[in-house]
Amino acid sequence: MEIKNLEQRHYSDVARIYQQAIDAGNITLATKTSPWESWDNDHLKNMRFVALEDNAVIGWVALSPVLQRTGYHGVTELSIYIDENHHGKGIGKILMQHIIDSSEQAGIWTIMSFIFPENDKSIALHKKFGFNHLGTQHKSAQLKGVWMDNCILERRSTIIL
Repeated sequence: MEIKNLEQRHYSDVARIYQQAIDAGNITLATKTSPWESWDNDHLKNMRFVALEDNAVIGWVALSPVLQRTGYHGVTELSIYIDENHHGKGIGKILMQHIIDSSEQAGIWTIMSFIFPENDKSIALHKKFGFNHLGTQHKSAQLKGVWMDNCILERRSTIIL
């Protein structure tokens, strides 16, 4: 397996993996994937990577700005998704370490994640990498007409702060 910068040519696989999460129904609030242009504009250009196995995308990770205000340029939101056929192989750990190392090299001091409480595996992965549970937003958004809670997790760099 190798980690590469996520490029437009990878996006059909990135969208396919994201659609798997959408279809699972308890991982994301999204109900459909975005076109490349929207996705590209929403994610930091130097903070998005794919995991490749035999040149096939098997997972991806990316950071998005949380707020556009100047003082928040080092605060980001994490997206990390693994192809459902490759769960349990440690790909999430490898991608998580890669994004943390890359983000700190780029001067990013905070990575946030918003995770449904029932997504135990994602919460456990985040906690292994030093994310703290800040709290839970109750009934923060609706998914297909159902109010969903969101756990807010945050990792602060120990290098930058």
